[in-house]
Amino acid sequence: MTSSLWLHTDRLSVEVRPDKGADITSITERATGIDILFRAPWGRRDLAGAPVTGDSRADWLARYGGGWQQLVPNAGHERTIDGVRHGYHGEAATVSWSVVDADDSRARLVTELITAPLRLTRTLHLDGPALRVRDTVHNTAEEPVPVMWVQHPGFGAPFIDELCTIGTPARTVLTDAEQPGNAMPPDRRAVFPLVPTADGGTIDLRQVPGPGSRRSVFACLTDFDAGWFSIDSPTAGFGIRLAWDTTVFPHAWLWQECHASSGFPWYRRAYVVAIEPANVLPGDPSPACPHRGRAPLLPAGGSWTSDITLTITDLP
Repeated sequence: MTSSLWLHTDRLSVEVRPDKGADITSITERATGIDILFRAPWGRRDLAGAPVTGDSRADWLARYGGGWQQLVPNAGHERTIDGVRHGYHGEAATVSWSVVDADDSRARLVTELITAPLRLTRTLHLDGPALRVRDTVHNTAEEPVPVMWVQHPGFGAPFIDELCTIGTPARTVLTDAEQPGNAMPPDRRAVFPLVPTADGGTIDLRQVPGPGSRRSVFACLTDFDAGWFSIDSPTAGFGIRLAWDTTVFPHAWLWQECHASSGFPWYRRAYVVAIEPANVLPGDPSPACPHRGRAPLLPAGGSWTSDITLTITDLP
Protein backbone atom coordinates (compact mmCIF):
# COMPACT_ATOMS: atom_id res chain seq x y z
CA MET A 1 0.00 0.00 0.00
CA THR A 2 1.07 3.57 -0.61
CA SER A 3 2.00 5.72 2.37
CA SER A 4 1.48 9.48 2.02
CA LEU A 5 2.32 12.51 4.10
CA TRP A 6 0.01 15.51 3.60
CA LEU A 7 0.81 19.20 4.17
CA HIS A 8 -1.76 21.99 4.02
CA THR A 9 -2.26 25.74 4.02
CA ASP A 10 -5.38 27.67 3.09
CA ARG A 11 -4.01 27.91 -0.50
CA LEU A 12 -2.21 24.59 -1.08
CA SER A 13 -2.36 20.88 -0.31
CA VAL A 14 0.81 18.87 -0.93
CA GLU A 15 1.27 15.08 -0.92
CA VAL A 16 4.70 13.56 -0.21
CA ARG A 17 5.66 9.89 -0.53
CA PRO A 18 8.27 8.93 2.12
CA ASP A 19 8.11 5.31 0.93
CA LYS A 20 9.28 6.32 -2.55
CA GLY A 21 12.01 8.90 -2.85
CA ALA A 22 10.28 11.60 -0.79
CA ASP A 23 8.53 12.31 -4.09
CA ILE A 24 6.12 15.24 -4.16
CA THR A 25 3.20 13.57 -5.93
CA SER A 26 0.53 16.26 -5.70
CA ILE A 27 0.45 20.06 -5.38
CA THR A 28 -3.19 21.15 -5.38
CA GLU A 29 -4.42 24.74 -5.52
CA ARG A 30 -7.29 24.51 -3.08
CA ALA A 31 -9.61 27.20 -4.45
CA THR A 32 -9.88 25.40 -7.81
CA GLY A 33 -9.01 21.85 -6.75
CA ILE A 34 -6.46 21.69 -9.59
CA ASP A 35 -3.37 19.53 -9.08
CA ILE A 36 -0.57 21.14 -11.09
CA LEU A 37 1.61 18.01 -11.26
CA PHE A 38 1.57 15.32 -13.93
CA ARG A 39 0.20 11.91 -13.03
CA ALA A 40 1.45 8.95 -15.08
CA PRO A 41 -1.21 7.07 -17.10
CA TRP A 42 -0.87 4.03 -14.83
CA GLY A 43 -1.20 6.09 -11.64
CA ARG A 44 0.96 5.73 -8.57
CA ARG A 45 2.89 2.58 -7.88
CA ASP A 46 3.62 0.69 -4.69
CA LEU A 47 7.30 -0.28 -4.79
CA ALA A 48 6.53 -3.74 -3.50
CA GLY A 49 4.22 -4.41 -6.44
CA ALA A 50 6.33 -2.93 -9.24
CA PRO A 51 8.11 -5.30 -11.63
CA VAL A 52 11.86 -5.87 -11.47
CA THR A 53 13.32 -6.55 -14.90
CA GLY A 54 17.02 -5.87 -14.40
CA ASP A 55 16.76 -2.96 -16.85
CA SER A 56 17.19 0.14 -14.67
CA ARG A 57 15.33 2.41 -17.09
CA ALA A 58 12.33 0.10 -17.32
CA ASP A 59 12.32 -0.42 -13.55
CA TRP A 60 12.56 3.32 -12.77
CA LEU A 61 9.75 4.15 -15.17
CA ALA A 62 7.57 1.34 -13.80
CA ARG A 63 7.82 3.08 -10.42
CA TYR A 64 7.25 6.56 -11.84
CA GLY A 65 3.82 7.86 -10.96
CA GLY A 66 4.43 11.45 -12.06
CA GLY A 67 5.04 14.35 -9.69
CA TRP A 68 8.39 15.76 -8.57
CA GLN A 69 11.44 13.54 -8.03
CA GLN A 70 15.03 14.23 -6.99
CA LEU A 71 17.61 12.54 -9.23
CA VAL A 72 20.80 11.62 -7.31
CA PRO A 73 23.57 10.47 -7.81
CA ASN A 74 22.82 9.86 -11.49
CA ALA A 75 20.49 11.48 -13.99
CA GLY A 76 19.71 10.13 -17.42
CA HIS A 77 20.94 6.84 -18.78
CA GLU A 78 22.72 4.19 -16.70
CA ARG A 79 26.43 4.73 -16.03
CA THR A 80 29.25 2.85 -14.35
CA ILE A 81 31.27 5.01 -11.97
CA ASP A 82 34.23 3.64 -10.00
CA GLY A 83 33.08 0.15 -10.95
CA VAL A 84 29.57 0.65 -9.56
CA ARG A 85 26.49 0.65 -11.76
CA HIS A 86 24.43 3.82 -11.27
CA GLY A 87 20.97 3.11 -12.59
CA TYR A 88 18.79 5.27 -14.80
CA HIS A 89 17.89 8.52 -12.97
CA GLY A 90 19.74 7.39 -9.84
CA GLU A 91 18.85 5.76 -6.57
CA ALA A 92 17.32 8.59 -4.52
CA ALA A 93 13.87 8.50 -6.17
CA THR A 94 13.42 4.75 -5.67
CA VAL A 95 14.33 4.23 -2.00
CA SER A 96 12.32 4.90 1.13
CA TRP A 97 13.00 7.95 3.31
CA SER A 98 12.51 8.37 7.05
CA VAL A 99 10.28 11.13 8.39
CA VAL A 100 12.28 12.96 11.06
CA ASP A 101 9.49 15.35 12.02
CA ALA A 102 6.31 16.72 10.48
CA ASP A 103 3.30 18.87 11.25
CA ASP A 104 0.46 20.31 9.16
CA SER A 105 2.67 22.57 7.05
CA ARG A 106 6.24 21.30 7.43
CA ALA A 107 8.15 18.01 7.12
CA ARG A 108 11.77 16.86 7.24
CA LEU A 109 12.91 13.55 5.71
CA VAL A 110 16.27 11.79 5.39
CA THR A 111 17.79 8.81 3.60
CA GLU A 112 21.20 7.19 3.01
CA LEU A 113 22.15 5.93 -0.43
CA ILE A 114 23.98 2.70 -1.16
CA THR A 115 25.40 3.29 -4.65
CA ALA A 116 27.15 6.46 -3.47
CA PRO A 117 28.25 7.60 0.03
CA LEU A 118 25.54 10.23 0.31
CA ARG A 119 23.12 11.31 3.02
CA LEU A 120 20.12 13.25 1.70
CA THR A 121 17.87 15.55 3.70
CA ARG A 122 14.66 17.11 2.37
CA THR A 123 12.71 19.81 4.23
CA LEU A 124 9.37 21.00 2.91
CA HIS A 125 7.55 24.07 4.26
CA LEU A 126 4.21 25.41 3.09
CA ASP A 127 3.76 29.16 3.52
CA GLY A 128 0.49 30.44 2.09
CA PRO A 129 0.74 30.09 -1.73
CA ALA A 130 4.40 28.96 -1.60
CA LEU A 131 6.06 25.55 -1.23
CA ARG A 132 9.65 25.90 -0.06
CA VAL A 133 11.88 22.86 -0.62
CA ARG A 134 15.35 22.65 0.89
CA ASP A 135 17.44 19.66 -0.22
CA THR A 136 20.89 18.84 1.14
CA VAL A 137 23.32 16.26 -0.29
CA HIS A 138 26.10 15.35 2.16
CA ASN A 139 29.17 13.30 1.26
CA THR A 140 29.86 10.90 4.16
CA ALA A 141 33.12 9.64 2.61
CA GLU A 142 36.69 10.79 3.11
CA GLU A 143 37.15 11.30 -0.61
CA PRO A 144 35.35 13.38 -3.24
CA VAL A 145 32.58 11.78 -5.30
CA PRO A 146 30.97 12.81 -8.61
CA VAL A 147 27.30 13.66 -8.10
CA MET A 148 24.69 14.43 -10.71
CA TRP A 149 21.77 16.32 -9.16
CA VAL A 150 18.55 17.14 -10.98
CA GLN A 151 15.16 18.23 -9.66
CA HIS A 152 12.45 16.54 -11.73
CA PRO A 153 9.05 18.28 -11.44
CA GLY A 154 6.57 17.41 -14.18
CA PHE A 155 3.37 19.40 -14.78
CA GLY A 156 0.21 18.05 -16.36
CA ALA A 157 -3.44 18.56 -17.24
CA PRO A 158 -5.75 20.16 -16.33
CA PHE A 159 -3.21 22.82 -15.31
CA ILE A 160 -1.25 22.36 -18.56
CA ASP A 161 -2.83 22.92 -21.97
CA GLU A 162 -2.13 24.70 -25.27
CA LEU A 163 -3.01 28.11 -23.78
CA CYS A 164 -0.14 27.95 -21.27
CA THR A 165 2.95 30.09 -21.71
CA ILE A 166 6.44 29.62 -20.25
CA GLY A 167 8.63 32.47 -19.05
CA THR A 168 12.29 32.24 -18.05
CA PRO A 169 15.47 34.37 -18.22
CA ALA A 170 17.46 31.50 -19.78
CA ARG A 171 19.34 32.76 -22.83
CA THR A 172 20.41 29.50 -24.50
CA VAL A 173 18.74 26.25 -25.57
CA LEU A 174 20.87 23.15 -26.14
CA THR A 175 19.01 20.30 -27.83
CA ASP A 176 19.81 16.75 -26.80
CA ALA A 177 22.53 15.05 -28.82
CA GLU A 178 20.81 11.65 -29.03
CA GLN A 179 17.07 12.03 -28.37
CA PRO A 180 15.97 15.65 -28.98
CA GLY A 181 12.38 14.56 -29.63
CA ASN A 182 10.48 14.68 -32.89
CA ALA A 183 10.60 18.43 -33.51
CA MET A 184 14.19 19.62 -33.19
CA PRO A 185 17.56 18.61 -34.69
CA PRO A 186 20.10 17.03 -32.32
CA ASP A 187 23.06 18.74 -30.66
CA ARG A 188 22.07 22.27 -31.64
CA ARG A 189 22.53 25.55 -29.76
CA ALA A 190 19.91 28.26 -30.16
CA VAL A 191 18.91 31.53 -28.55
CA PHE A 192 15.86 31.07 -26.33
CA PRO A 193 12.97 30.97 -27.11
CA LEU A 194 13.22 30.21 -30.85
CA VAL A 195 14.70 26.85 -31.84
CA PRO A 196 15.08 25.64 -35.44
CA THR A 197 13.18 22.54 -36.50
CA ALA A 198 14.48 19.74 -38.65
CA ASP A 199 12.31 20.93 -41.57
CA GLY A 200 13.66 24.49 -41.54
CA GLY A 201 11.00 26.11 -39.40
CA THR A 202 11.16 27.31 -35.81
CA ILE A 203 9.53 26.43 -32.49
CA ASP A 204 8.76 29.08 -29.90
CA LEU A 205 9.45 27.31 -26.60
CA ARG A 206 7.44 29.91 -24.69
CA GLN A 207 4.23 28.36 -26.03
CA VAL A 208 3.20 25.04 -24.49
CA PRO A 209 2.10 22.50 -27.15
CA GLY A 210 -1.39 21.08 -26.87
CA PRO A 211 -2.23 17.46 -26.09
CA GLY A 212 -3.01 16.78 -29.75
CA SER A 213 0.25 18.22 -31.05
CA ARG A 214 2.09 14.87 -30.98
CA ARG A 215 5.22 16.78 -30.02
CA SER A 216 8.14 15.43 -28.00
CA VAL A 217 11.01 17.66 -26.90
CA PHE A 218 14.15 17.06 -24.87
CA ALA A 219 16.62 19.90 -24.47
CA CYS A 220 18.41 21.97 -21.85
CA LEU A 221 17.98 25.62 -20.90
CA THR A 222 21.14 27.35 -19.74
CA ASP A 223 22.92 30.72 -19.44
CA PHE A 224 20.35 31.95 -16.92
CA ASP A 225 20.34 35.60 -15.91
CA ALA A 226 18.48 34.39 -12.80
CA GLY A 227 17.19 30.99 -11.71
CA TRP A 228 13.46 30.83 -12.32
CA PHE A 229 10.71 29.85 -14.70
CA SER A 230 6.99 30.55 -14.79
CA ILE A 231 4.03 28.78 -16.35
CA ASP A 232 0.83 30.79 -16.74
CA SER A 233 -2.40 28.84 -17.24
CA PRO A 234 -5.40 30.93 -18.31
CA THR A 235 -7.54 27.79 -18.22
CA ALA A 236 -6.70 27.13 -14.56
CA GLY A 237 -6.91 30.84 -13.74
CA PHE A 238 -3.49 30.99 -12.08
CA GLY A 239 0.18 30.43 -12.76
CA ILE A 240 3.26 29.07 -11.01
CA ARG A 241 6.77 30.41 -10.52
CA LEU A 242 9.64 28.12 -9.52
CA ALA A 243 12.85 29.82 -8.35
CA TRP A 244 16.28 28.38 -7.46
CA ASP A 245 19.95 29.26 -6.96
CA THR A 246 21.91 29.03 -10.21
CA THR A 247 25.18 28.49 -8.32
CA VAL A 248 23.73 25.08 -7.38
CA PHE A 249 21.72 24.41 -10.54
CA PRO A 250 23.13 26.38 -13.50
CA HIS A 251 20.96 24.51 -16.02
CA ALA A 252 17.37 23.27 -16.40
CA TRP A 253 16.40 20.24 -18.48
CA LEU A 254 13.31 20.74 -20.65
CA TRP A 255 11.05 17.74 -21.36
CA GLN A 256 7.76 17.80 -23.22
CA GLU A 257 5.83 14.63 -24.03
CA CYS A 258 2.54 15.39 -25.73
CA HIS A 259 0.96 12.07 -26.74
CA ALA A 260 3.88 11.61 -29.15
CA SER A 261 6.02 8.65 -28.09
CA SER A 262 4.90 5.14 -28.97
CA GLY A 263 5.98 1.99 -27.15
CA PHE A 264 6.95 1.56 -23.50
CA PRO A 265 6.19 3.34 -21.27
CA TRP A 266 3.99 6.00 -22.83
CA TYR A 267 2.16 4.32 -25.72
CA ARG A 268 1.11 7.88 -26.65
CA ARG A 269 -0.77 8.25 -23.34
CA ALA A 270 1.30 10.97 -21.62
CA TYR A 271 0.85 14.73 -21.64
CA VAL A 272 3.54 16.35 -19.50
CA VAL A 273 5.77 19.43 -19.46
CA ALA A 274 8.83 19.43 -17.19
CA ILE A 275 11.50 22.06 -16.49
CA GLU A 276 14.17 20.53 -14.25
CA PRO A 277 16.88 22.53 -12.43
CA ALA A 278 20.14 20.60 -12.85
CA ASN A 279 23.83 20.75 -11.96
CA VAL A 280 24.84 18.97 -15.18
CA LEU A 281 24.06 19.10 -18.89
CA PRO A 282 22.18 15.98 -20.06
CA GLY A 283 23.75 13.17 -22.05
CA ASP A 284 27.35 12.39 -22.91
CA PRO A 285 30.00 14.65 -24.51
CA SER A 286 29.05 15.68 -28.04
CA PRO A 287 30.63 17.72 -30.86
CA ALA A 288 28.61 20.82 -29.96
CA CYS A 289 29.03 20.38 -26.22
CA PRO A 290 32.02 18.43 -24.84
CA HIS A 291 30.93 19.21 -21.26
CA ARG A 292 27.72 17.18 -21.37
CA GLY A 293 27.31 14.69 -18.54
CA ARG A 294 30.31 15.95 -16.56
CA ALA A 295 29.23 15.56 -12.94
CA PRO A 296 30.71 18.01 -10.40
CA LEU A 297 32.76 16.57 -7.52
CA LEU A 298 31.27 16.84 -4.05
CA PRO A 299 34.29 17.22 -1.70
CA ALA A 300 35.05 14.75 1.08
CA GLY A 301 32.75 15.49 4.00
CA GLY A 302 31.16 18.32 2.05
CA SER A 303 27.54 19.27 1.47
CA TRP A 304 25.49 21.01 -1.18
CA THR A 305 22.19 22.69 -0.31
CA SER A 306 19.44 23.70 -2.70
CA ASP A 307 16.59 26.06 -1.86
CA ILE A 308 13.69 25.99 -4.30
CA THR A 309 10.43 27.91 -3.96
CA LEU A 310 7.33 27.09 -5.98
CA THR A 311 4.70 29.83 -5.72
CA ILE A 312 1.13 29.97 -7.00
CA THR A 313 0.72 33.28 -8.83
CA ASP A 314 -2.42 35.24 -9.68
CA LEU A 315 -2.86 36.15 -13.34
CA PRO A 316 -3.55 39.75 -14.38
